[in-house]
Amino acid sequence: MSQYLILLALIPLSCFELVKLFKCRYKNTICGFFTGLVIAPVSFACINFTYVPIIGKFMGLIGLFIHLAHFWFGYLCVIGMDIVEPGAEVTALQFTLISGINGVVFAAVYAVIGCIVDIRRRNTIFTRKIFPKLLY
Repeated sequence: MSQYLILLALIPLSCFELVKLFKCRYKNTICGFFTGLVIAPVSFACINFTYVPIIGKFMGLIGLFIHLAHFWFGYLCVIGMDIVEPGAEVTALQFTLISGINGVVFAAVYAVIGCIVDIRRRNTIFTRKIFPKLLY
């Protein structure tokens, strides 16, 4: 059942295509928001593909690294709220709460990173049009 979480990866991919289609100004901000929203559950789904012989092992390794980098924040928040005791087994409802917290936090983080990239890209294009001789 958790393998179906990989379908959440379609959200940022479709967002990227729609942003290209509509030629949005803040492309990286929008795509970063939707990527951060689903990164924790998708990485968990990639871990569960280790039973597939070659490509599944590679997907599982990538999913493990991403999961280790993103899951700890929500887990510590849930422990801090005394919903889960440290070292106890996490139920499906608690995992959903942890993924929701991770989605909100990392959506904001990735959106801010995307906004910074958008602003820097726009400023360099603007600067090249005004001062072409200074940059080369």
